[in-house]
Amino acid sequence: MSESSKRASSNPKKIGNPAARNAAIKQQELTRRQRREASEFQPVSPVYKAIMFGFMILGLVWIVTFYVAHMVGVELPIPRIGNWNILIGFGISMIGFIMMFGWRE
Repeated sequence: MSESSKRASSNPKKIGNPAARNAAIKQQELTRRQRREASEFQPVSPVYKAIMFGFMILGLVWIVTFYVAHMVGVELPIPRIGNWNILIGFGISMIGFIMMFGWRE
């Protein structure tokens, strides 16, 4: 590749042929857009998904455990706080639901 063609390929506006110049500019814009999209939309790690679903399931298990234990007459999961266990379970599951905003395929 000659020195002048190297300079022209790095700056497509210096290409003398209008059709070749337009094609080079379009190719350069396409390359930039693909790089930008590739960096913006990376899929999330499987660990992130596991933690997200783990929080949702843990909150559900917390609430179900409280209701079943309450029906049997046992104070679980945290004794002496009563119905606040529902709020704790709901809060744990909400962490998982909020994490869903960051989930990308």
